[in-house]
Amino acid sequence: MKLQAILIGAAVVVGVMAITNPSKERYITYATEQFSETGKTSICAGENMPLAAQQSCKFVIAQGKGVIKSIVENSTKQQNYVLFSLYETDLPNKKVTTIAAFGNFHMLK
Repeated sequence: MKLQAILIGAAVVVGVMAITNPSKERYITYATEQFSETGKTSICAGENMPLAAQQSCKFVIAQGKGVIKSIVENSTKQQNYVLFSLYETDLPNKKVTTIAAFGNFHMLK
């Protein structure tokens, strides 16, 4: 009886994982937002940068989301394992690996 309950529970978890495995389109949206926010906080935030320059920088990045999205679309490879996916995005200065499962994303590097 216990084994049957464990098998049913495992089957439910596997089914949920398969159904909630995020698509590449969802990843592209997620990554575009993440890279845009990273740009705003790392590029546009400097101790010696005047507030007006910081605001202008953030505006330029916000307006460039289409370009960021295009870069992510063209430089991302998906490895779909049905229960979860791995996404590798090759950016000019680094490679970002993201695992996607249960409808969520977690960037590894």
